Amino acid sequence: YYAPFESGMNAPHTEVYMHEMPGGQYSNLQQQAKAVGLGDRFDEVKVMYRRVNDMFGDIVKVTPSSKVVGDMALFMVQNHLTEQDVLERGHAMDFPGSVGEMFSGDLGQPYGGFPKESQKI
Repeated sequence: YYAPFESGMNAPHTEVYMHEMPGGQYSNLQQQAKAVGLGDRFDEVKVMYRRVNDMFGDIVKVTPSSKVVGDMALFMVQNHLTEQDVLERGHAMDFPGSVGEMFSGDLGQPYGGFPKESQKI
C-alpha cells in the first residue's frame, strides 16, 4: 500500500554526511522536487541543500528549519541560481515564504547568528 510513497532509499546511505538532510526531510523534499518538475534533478537538489545550509550558517536542521533549507534549495535549482547570485541579487528576489520567515526571526535565531553575507539579502 505504501510503496508509491517510498523514497527509494532501502538501506542507509553515507551521502547523508554530505547533505545532512534529516530522513523525513529526504522523502518530503523528493516528493516536492517531483511536484515542481525537478524529480530528475534530485541529485542537484541534494547538493544545493548542503550549499544552502552552509549559506544559512550550518543551522540545526529540524522542522521547520529543515523545510526552510529545502524550500530554498528547490528555489535555487528551479531558477538556476548559485549562492553568489543570491548573495549579490538577493535583495531583489522573491524568496519562498519560509525563507522570509526565518530571516525575519519568526523561527528564532540560529546558533551563532546568521552569517554576515546572508544578512545582506
